[in-house]
Amino acid sequence: MLAIRASIFLVAASAVGCGDILSTHSCTLELVSAINVQVRDSVSGSMIASGAQLFVRDGTYADSASHPANRPELDSFSLKVAGERAGTYTVTVRKLSYRDWTRSNVQVTRDACHVIPANLTALLQRA
Repeated sequence: MLAIRASIFLVAASAVGCGDILSTHSCTLELVSAINVQVRDSVSGSMIASGAQLFVRDGTYADSASHPANRPELDSFSLKVAGERAGTYTVTVRKLSYRDWTRSNVQVTRDACHVIPANLTALLQRA
């Protein structure tokens, strides 16, 4: 029975890219987002993610995420996109009554198991 469990573990470890079981890496099955953006008002510093939209582009690749408007309980939650995808991104955040916030050349790399996320704070200015 122990041999069967060890075999299952080795197959699972190989499936997530961990390779050698004696490796120093401890991979998980967690999906890591490449881009995580906290949305704040530039004057008050308040978290304002409710109603915000996040758009990312890397060449022909594009992804987006948003939180519904008028949901203040979501204001403190980051917008997350591009699961397990390394690249060089242009990141834009839009929200009604605010100017668009954009950052170019946002680099996301990866280690042996996952991407290393770019954690950004979008300080939005009122329009």
